[in-house]
Amino acid sequence: MPADAPRPARLDRLRAALPGWAGGVLTGGQAVLLSYLVVLAPALAAVAGAPSLDGSAAVDWPGAATVATSVWLLGHGVPIDFAGATLSLVPLGMPLVSAVILAAVARRFAVKTWTSWALGVASFSAGAALVGWLGSPDGSREANALRAALVGALIAAPAVAAGIWRAYGARLHLLDRIPSEVRAGLRLGLGTLALVVAAAAAVGGAWAVLGMDRIALIASDLRMDPLGAGALAIAETLYVPTLVCWMVAWLVGPGFVVGTGSLYAPDTLTADALPQLPLLGALPSGSGGWWTWAPLVVVVLAAVARAALSRRIGLDWASARAAGVAIAVVAAGLATLTAVSRGAAGPGRLAQMGAEIVPVTLIGTALVVAGYGAVWALAAAWRWVRGAVRRDDAPAPAAEPVREPAGRAR
Repeated sequence: MPADAPRPARLDRLRAALPGWAGGVLTGGQAVLLSYLVVLAPALAAVAGAPSLDGSAAVDWPGAATVATSVWLLGHGVPIDFAGATLSLVPLGMPLVSAVILAAVARRFAVKTWTSWALGVASFSAGAALVGWLGSPDGSREANALRAALVGALIAAPAVAAGIWRAYGARLHLLDRIPSEVRAGLRLGLGTLALVVAAAAAVGGAWAVLGMDRIALIASDLRMDPLGAGALAIAETLYVPTLVCWMVAWLVGPGFVVGTGSLYAPDTLTADALPQLPLLGALPSGSGGWWTWAPLVVVVLAAVARAALSRRIGLDWASARAAGVAIAVVAAGLATLTAVSRGAAGPGRLAQMGAEIVPVTLIGTALVVAGYGAVWALAAAWRWVRGAVRRDDAPAPAAEPVREPAGRAR
């Protein structure tokens, strides 16, 4: 192959040289390896730069690999047991990293066949199961391997499909059989959920800016070397999506807890002693006042999403079914975001982290329904007013000419 060949041409030749099934296997295998290196490399760097406890120059490479394996498995749904406690709070950035890597690798190696997609999913799931088996103690290897395999399949299925779609523009003709109002409802529900998550991320960013002094103070008190600080920063970055899910619960209204006895909500702030982690300095530090109106943001965002799709979703019965589908999608999305961001972060009071699923789902769905209903009411009122104005402005019918009897003489 010529060295100066364009990159797309080289990829096409590589795909042509590989059997169809090999691209799928390479997709899953490379994604497991690359996503594992994302956590292994910082762990090795931190251990290499840290002084040993006994004063020797030996570097604890196996310890670094164990920590990296535990973080990778935790990000794929496998809890960590240490010192009689359980760490099950998932760093949601880890599955997102795996999904991005899967989509990128599938775009380059997978082919446009169901076999390639299935092998990509199966190979990533098998790799996750292998990591779960090797990185777990003897008593829980089977359970952890099975959990890692199931979560890996859930991550890989949409990610590999997205990579193939980006590479070939694949189209599922099965979607054409779905009624148009259902597709419109899915679009509306996913759009609303995306707006709510984006707003929660923005609010979380605002609290992080307001808490910069606390974050800097916590970071300086740790007195870490540059490599250790970099490894901690990467680990905390993996937990940023988890914090965004907490902020969704905060924006909806019920709020979340970071340890038993605490509550972070727009109308209530009950904080307690927290671990010395800079990321926790970005938690909300105020409540009451104007903050109590934060849930209205969800109503406004739902109204914006509904208004943006007003041409696709009107006021008839089919549009009502589309709105029902959208509401169901929002409810399922809120429940999922809350469920995956719950867990334990240690023993004692840290065994409870995150938000309650039922209040967040019910209140968030009610706020979205209020936003949709407001737009529907305004649209119906505008249509009625416009119809009334048109009736009032319509010209009066012309009077018919008087006709004389046919037998009357002139």
